[in-house]
Amino acid sequence: MMKTVSLFKAGLAFALMAGTAVVSVVAAPTKLLSETRPAMDLAVVVPKTFGNWKIDPHVVPVPPSPDQASAMQQVYDQILARTYVNDKGDRMMLSIAYGSRQNQQMRAHRQEVCYSAQGFQISGLHRLGLPLLKTEVPATRLVAKRGGRMEPITYWFTMGDYAAMSYTQREITQLRYAMQGLIPDGYLIRVSSLADDPKADFPRQTQFANELMTALKPDVRLRLMGGEGT
Repeated sequence: MMKTVSLFKAGLAFALMAGTAVVSVVAAPTKLLSETRPAMDLAVVVPKTFGNWKIDPHVVPVPPSPDQASAMQQVYDQILARTYVNDKGDRMMLSIAYGSRQNQQMRAHRQEVCYSAQGFQISGLHRLGLPLLKTEVPATRLVAKRGGRMEPITYWFTMGDYAAMSYTQREITQLRYAMQGLIPDGYLIRVSSLADDPKADFPRQTQFANELMTALKPDVRLRLMGGEGT
């Protein structure tokens, strides 16, 4: 059984690589998906207040290292970074990064790699189906620690109108758009917090993400959750 699964995965990987190669030679996509629909300003469409949350103006997000900042500028067209606080004093950090060109060369960054590059120790890395509204979005969770700072993190990616976390999901989505002559855009959505007990904070992150998605307009929700977000 194990051998059969391994052979299937190997065959799927080969098919994806072959499919991408065919598209790149025969029908290399040239048109941006972002050009086919209205532009979206993250600072405008993501509400400053929703539910019991509002922006905390006293918290400044930790800036990335110069190398990371330079790399992010090459991949992303917009980056929104906010810290929200509720009336209990709970804080959640939200980061949404948008790239209009998600192709082989320009891929959204995995957070475990980005945080490691900034000197954080990574633990508890695992994939999950994050329950958002009436669906499960493929996501990743981890804990990043540096000195006395411990940051549990939940994040996911979208490409075009699809949530795509794994390599296979992203290759299939890219190929799907390439066959239409389109280069997909994409979003990285990250929710994190500072906590001594990450296991207790992950459920709060899920609740925060659900409240945020509920507050978004349907077209915005579609882009930030994928096709099941409406």
